Amino acid sequence: MTLFFLLVSVIAVAQDATVKAVLDSQQILIGDQINLDLTVEIADGSTVAWPVFQDTITGQIEVVQSSIPDTVKKETGETVIHQRLVLTSFDTGFMVLPPIDFIFNEDSFQVRSTEPMLIFVSDIPVEMEAEIKEIKEPYDVPFNWLKWFYWALLIWGILLLIALGIVLWRKYRNKPVEEPAARPKPKRPAHEIALEKLEALRQKKLWQNDKVKEFYIELSDIIREYIEFQYGILALEMTTEETIASLKFRGIEEEKIKPLQAMLRMADLAKFAKYKPVANENEQCFQAAITFVNQTLVMPLDEPTEEEKEG
Repeated sequence: MTLFFLLVSVIAVAQDATVKAVLDSQQILIGDQINLDLTVEIADGSTVAWPVFQDTITGQIEVVQSSIPDTVKKETGETVIHQRLVLTSFDTGFMVLPPIDFIFNEDSFQVRSTEPMLIFVSDIPVEMEAEIKEIKEPYDVPFNWLKWFYWALLIWGILLLIALGIVLWRKYRNKPVEEPAARPKPKRPAHEIALEKLEALRQKKLWQNDKVKEFYIELSDIIREYIEFQYGILALEMTTEETIASLKFRGIEEEKIKPLQAMLRMADLAKFAKYKPVANENEQCFQAAITFVNQTLVMPLDEPTEEEKEG
């Protein structure tokens, strides 16, 4: 049987960038591993936000290992970034590797995606024509006292743990459970607190003093705390994608979310992937945070005057 595969190597071209995704194999056995090579070439002065990969790409395709994005500067001025992902699957049949998004030049937020690629995962073949062998006589296993003693000791240990658990349960079942303290909601508007913290972060000049990771940790925490107080979304405990999905569910406009999403992804790269953004990327992310707060703040109602109260 001949299998026909599409889109094993995919190239997406932007005005000043080239994205290339290559699979080293079209077909694998279940549980085997394949390499996915991602290569991006950008012109001098352009930037790209590299996606952060979790343990799985889809419910059927798992990420076994991912290398740190490697950056090489060419003599002609272009920058080439490469990353290799080791993938596997424990399902059989055709698997679709979904598009992978790359954000170029965060000021204009140009998103380029690879096309979906097809992988076929086959099961381990069974030799249906193998010769039938005779049934062997049952093998008598000699009685092993040491093994019997081991199992008896194990059973007694389990029974002892069960008895101990029952005693502890009876002792503490009526003890009141202390509820975890909820984060106190600030008395001041959330946007005022966020803007003050952002200004304090600016004054620290962290990324200017080569403390890029610390800058993005604090920037991300300020915005996530603002989202939590403003919308009741536990953003400090969520991933970037979960936070963005929750904001969309709250009805926040797409044009307000896109710059925030790019900023949070850049923060993830700086914090977890050891990526070091350049100066203009740091400034763009900082401005994106301020813009999001200003675009989503809710102004408090004016307090009534004494005359209005008497009237």
